[in-house]
Parts: sequence; C-alpha cells; structure tokens
Amino acid sequence: MLNMLSFFAPRQYENPLTEQGRARTIAAFHLAQGNTDELTTMEMRRDVLNKLMSPRAVSYWLNDKEWLCISRKVGQVALLRLTDAGLRTCANSVAGGSEVPTTSELVASRRRLMLHGGTGHTEVVFPFLREED
Repeated sequence: MLNMLSFFAPRQYENPLTEQGRARTIAAFHLAQGNTDELTTMEMRRDVLNKLMSPRAVSYWLNDKEWLCISRKVGQVALLRLTDAGLRTCANSVAGGSEVPTTSELVASRRRLMLHGGTGHTEVVFPFLREED
C-alpha cells in the first residue's frame, strides 16, 4: 500500500518550456518519488504528477518525448517511471546544458512550495492506493 500524499499544487501553470516551468517539472518528479534527493526510475503516481505539473506537461513527457513510461496501474491510477532519457534530460537541465535549462536553487524552491504551500498554491490530498494481492 502506498501512503496518503498531500502536496500544494499551483493554481496556474506557467509555460513548462521555461526555466521556472522546468524547475516545477523536476521538483514534481522529486516529490512524486518520495521527496528524494536523487531522481531514479522509481514509480510515480500519474494523478500526483498531473496536479503538480499539469496533465498536458505529463502527456508531453510521456507521449511526445518518451521521457516517462507507464510502469503499471494500481486500480485506476497509472504509475509512471522516468526513462534513461528522462533522467538525462532532468540532470542536463539542472546543469544548465539542455534546451530548457534551470537551476538547482529553483528546483529546491519549487519543492518547498509544493511541500509547504505558498502564494498561488492549493493543498491537494491523494487517497491511498491499495495494491491488489
């Protein structure tokens, strides 16, 4: 069983192809993986990513770029993983060496906002996912 999750989602999504937008995307991956310091191929809930990133941004990473892949479903919730290309894209963005660069400081700031709230963010609670035996 996966734990109950509570995050603060932005009420408005800025363009994901900007420094701020890419920071939000990478922060969402960190939080969806359990607020890890390092991104891995750990499963992430699509419903969580849809709220933290936007459904359109998740679809872009999944279908257009193949930086995410579907791992499996638990009930009605798809679990996604970053692909090797997705992990490289995130690392390159934070290092400033991609088409959409960002900074580790912006990613950390976005993580704090989505964890603790702030201007323009609303709390969203996600119910337990029950693994079928």
